[in-house]
Amino acid sequence: MLTMAVGTSDDVDPGDAIASAIEQCRVALGGSTPQAGILFTAFDSFSPETLGAVRAAFPGVSIMGATSAAEISSPGGYQEDSLTLALFASEEVDITAGVGSGLGVDVDAACQTAAAQALAGTRREPKVAVVLAEGFVVDPQLTLNAMARALPEGVTIVGGTSARRDFVTVTPTYQFCDDVVARDGVAVLLFSGPIAFSIAVGTGWRTIGASGIVTQSEYGALHQIDGRPAIEFLARYLDVTGPASYGNPLAVIEAGGEQSYLRAIQGSDPDSGSVRLAGSIPVGATVQLTTANTDEILAGTKDALARAAADFPAGSRPEAALIFSCSVRKFLLGSRTRVEAEMASTQYGAAMPLAGLYCYGEMGPVRGAPTSRYLNETFVTVLLGT
Repeated sequence: MLTMAVGTSDDVDPGDAIASAIEQCRVALGGSTPQAGILFTAFDSFSPETLGAVRAAFPGVSIMGATSAAEISSPGGYQEDSLTLALFASEEVDITAGVGSGLGVDVDAACQTAAAQALAGTRREPKVAVVLAEGFVVDPQLTLNAMARALPEGVTIVGGTSARRDFVTVTPTYQFCDDVVARDGVAVLLFSGPIAFSIAVGTGWRTIGASGIVTQSEYGALHQIDGRPAIEFLARYLDVTGPASYGNPLAVIEAGGEQSYLRAIQGSDPDSGSVRLAGSIPVGATVQLTTANTDEILAGTKDALARAAADFPAGSRPEAALIFSCSVRKFLLGSRTRVEAEMASTQYGAAMPLAGLYCYGEMGPVRGAPTSRYLNETFVTVLLGT
C-alpha cells in the first residue's frame, strides 16, 4: 500500500501555513510514518523554516520540492500564493530524496549528487524519479540527460522546472531538500520497489501550416529551418516583430521520434532572422506551428487524465496522483485554470490524494525518445500505487 497525505494552505504567514498543512497531513496519514515528501510553494511564501517545521513534526522524513507559479491539491483545488505538502508512506515501496546544486557549473556533478543521495536510502530497484530543477542556468534537457545517466537504467523521469508567479521576474527560484536550499539546483524524489505507475502527457494544441526541418539551432534560439532564417518560416503565420507567441508554440518531432512535444516561442530577432525559444530544438527535428483555444487546451488536460487512468497497470490500484502543468497554460487559461484541478478530481475521484504545481517547463516521457524530454505548455499527470 502507498499512502500520500496532502495538506495545503494559503495563509499569508509561512509558519501558520505550514502548520495547517502539517496538521492536515497528520490526519490523512492515520498513524502511518512518512518516509519522504514534496513541498510546492509560492516563491513569496517560501521560508527555509517551513522545511524544518515538517521535519520536526515527522522526525526522519526527507522533504524536497521547489517554488511554483501556482499549486494544485485535492484539499484546496487550484490555488495561488499558497503551499502544498504531500507526504508519502509505504511498507513496500521506498521513497527517498536528494538535491544537488551548481547546475550551471557542472550539470553532471549536480545530478550525480542528487541521485546518489536518493539512491543511498534504498536497496530496492528504482522505478520512478520526480525531478524538480532550475530551468534557466542550463538547458533543462541537459539536466534531464544528466539525471538519466546518474540514475540506473530504466528509471522513468517526470517533473518540472521551478517557477515564480509570473513572467516578469523569472529568477531566482528555489529548489530544496531537507536543509539545502539552492537557486541553481536539482531535487529528486525516488520511488523504488514494487511501485505501479502510469504517466500521460497532454497539450490540446493542433498543428497548422507547413512543416520544416531544423538546420541550425542552439539552446534558446532557433536559427534556421530548411536552410533559411527561422523567422521566414514563422512570418507566413505570425507577426515576427511582436512579443512572445505563447499561443502558438512549435510542435517538435525529433529525428527518429514518434511523438511531438511543444517548444514555446519567446520572440524573434529580425536582424539575425532567429527565433527565441524556451528551451532547445535539436538539428534534424521537424517543426510545425500550432494553435489552440481554451476549450482545446482543456481538452488536452482531459485526454491526459483519461489516458493515465486507462494505462494504469492491471491488478494494481492507483493511490496517489501528481500533476505538473505549465505556467503558460495558467496564463492562457486565465480564470479557467482552476478547471484543470476540477477535471483531475472528476477523473480520479474526489477521494484520490492529489498534489501538483505550475512550472516554467515540464518533464515527461515522449515516445521514441531515449530519455524524458523537456516540455513547454504541457499538462503532465502521474498516477502511483501498488
